[in-house]
Amino acid sequence: MRIFLIIAFALCLSTTAFAQSFPYEIFKSRTLKEVTTITTKAVRPDDSMFLATNQLESKMLVTFTGKSRPTLKENRTFISIWAGILGHPKDYADLYQHEYLYKEGDDEYWIPTQEPITKYFDKELKEGDKITLYLISIGAHRSQKNIYCVFLVEEYQKEKILSKTAQ
Repeated sequence: MRIFLIIAFALCLSTTAFAQSFPYEIFKSRTLKEVTTITTKAVRPDDSMFLATNQLESKMLVTFTGKSRPTLKENRTFISIWAGILGHPKDYADLYQHEYLYKEGDDEYWIPTQEPITKYFDKELKEGDKITLYLISIGAHRSQKNIYCVFLVEEYQKEKILSKTAQ
């Protein structure tokens, strides 16, 4: 009986750990340009904002620049509105205090990035590193002239470079 309880306890722990892992498999390979185009097309001409319910989970290879800034006020407000409507906790927007600059080819994108993962940037990344971003598109807001898409970086993985001896 004691062995059965130990096995049952171990299974419960492993199930909990598995349930808390990041769902890499739901993210589809796309470019940032594709995600921008898809999100922008969803904004109707008379919309001041578009709140996405389909988060367009996407992954793409980008270059880490190491540059960051506080998340723009209008983006923080947008994240708060989106999170509130979808029932996320009130402090959800607090996870996105900073935007990081990522490059895809010659194009540059400032994207709010989840604070818990940014603490690893200084330890794991340097300017010019190739990384895979895992992000969601939560919608867009409009100014008089432009549409601004809002993406949220949920996770990243540094690209592993194989040495010639390992190949």
